[in-house]
Amino acid sequence: AAAAAQAAAAVSGGRKSAQKHFPVSLAVLAIGEGVPEKATAPKQLHRLKQLMLKVPKEHKCTVELPGSGPTQLKLRLFVANSEDAKAARDYVDANPSQRPAPFVILSTGLPMAVTYDAALLDVSDANVVDCLRKQAKTRAVKLLKQVVSDGSVEVTLAQLRGEEGPGSVGQRLHEALMQHAVPLAGGPQDKRYVSFHARNRHPGAAAPSPGFTMLDSLAAVAHSLGGQGSDGADAAPSRRGGGG
Repeated sequence: AAAAAQAAAAVSGGRKSAQKHFPVSLAVLAIGEGVPEKATAPKQLHRLKQLMLKVPKEHKCTVELPGSGPTQLKLRLFVANSEDAKAARDYVDANPSQRPAPFVILSTGLPMAVTYDAALLDVSDANVVDCLRKQAKTRAVKLLKQVVSDGSVEVTLAQLRGEEGPGSVGQRLHEALMQHAVPLAGGPQDKRYVSFHARNRHPGAAAPSPGFTMLDSLAAVAHSLGGQGSDGADAAPSRRGGGG
């Protein structure tokens, strides 16, 4: 047992951590009660319907709205410059007064930053990027639930359902989300991100070194994907050091 403990300590403590940040800007939408206008171009209409129907289970959540109680919410989160994000944004721009709206803008670009160990993860690998983006989306959903449930933000069920149009709450909610953003260590002080450490997915892994989560299992998960993306346009091949 003592030898095993020493070996684990050597693995966790002997390797020098190279912490870096993986930034990604996320477009955050709520699926409203409306339906896309029939006059929409057929190709765009098909894409929009797919965005509304194929909501990942991790983006379906229950929020506690003050005065309304538990409310089921369907979210879509995309890399802000992805084709899906652009399609939803273009539709909202073309139909700003539709009520109820099929899409409600919650943030056009929520800046997230995942701190990772560059000694373990290579962000030029599209599978690694996909894992980090998924973690950023999961953290964004968690933060959104927290902010929406805050009575001081004054988000209503009608707004989230699109009954007041697609843009009735976006600016106020984005500002509330950005209250949780901070400058990155060593980065410019005028840029803020919702920052967190990449999650270790292996429950039996050795204890992490102080202040940083071990990522050995995340690297294994990423490489085991074998090039399979999960979010269509979101999972495009990465650029080294980029966040999509």
